[in-house]
Amino acid sequence: MSCRIENLQTNEKSVFVGFAGWSYPDWKGIVFPDKGAGKMGPLEFISSFFDVVEVNSTFYRIPGARHVQNWIQRTLHNPRFQFTVKLYRGFSHESGGYGRKEIVSFGQVLELFQQRGKLGALLVQFPYRFHQNYENRKHLIRLRQIFSEWPMVVEFRHRSWLNRAVLDFLKELNVGFCNIDQPRVSYSMPLTAIATTSTGYLRCHGRNESHWFGADTNRDLRYHYRYPFPELTEIKETVEKISGSCEKVFVIFNNHFKGNEVFDAARLLTLMGCGKKWPSRWNIMPERP
Repeated sequence: MSCRIENLQTNEKSVFVGFAGWSYPDWKGIVFPDKGAGKMGPLEFISSFFDVVEVNSTFYRIPGARHVQNWIQRTLHNPRFQFTVKLYRGFSHESGGYGRKEIVSFGQVLELFQQRGKLGALLVQFPYRFHQNYENRKHLIRLRQIFSEWPMVVEFRHRSWLNRAVLDFLKELNVGFCNIDQPRVSYSMPLTAIATTSTGYLRCHGRNESHWFGADTNRDLRYHYRYPFPELTEIKETVEKISGSCEKVFVIFNNHFKGNEVFDAARLLTLMGCGKKWPSRWNIMPERP
């Protein structure tokens, strides 16, 4: 679901709160009923409560047109619903991981969303090892040239990218800056409230420091985290700051394990005064200090 934040220095701002992905095996009986989402299907069920979802599966494989059209069709009942689409990892995580085939295929995916008015942004997520240097800036320029027709937001996880020159560089490219909330370890990017285009973006990964890095961790452990009330309040204040210089802001929770991202998105909306009647099994009312 989206909400409106009134900022005294600007016009009303649209804030879309949602999460990454919509179908995980460990959500059964927690996010969805024991028998699943029923006839609606997971995406149709989720889009009945929220106005945005980040497509995570596109990072691992480029979907065919039939899959994309099916996703769009299942959200048409919600005219405000938007997809933000995560770029295929061959472009961001693998040296030589893309060619003409991948460029054309992924462009077709974005165009399908765009044609139906469902594309919120293209998210380019770079890994922690992607440091700020000349070669990596050239790589980003190349990606912007490839996907110049679509709104792009970039997520840097290493702190070397946090400086005025980089922000000016992003503005020149018309590339949005993705603010992130993540464990504060090593040279990780801190929580910021930055906007370099008219589209603001905030990804909330949780703060599970003990399992963020290390040989014994995995995806579920890394993102196994539920935000307590004081931290959700901090997230809310960050969103309000970002919205001061944007036309719209996407807030995406990525702490997916056991449905925590769904519950935290709903709890944040409740804190923002945009809550609705959530399924009782979610038990999303934020605790008070």
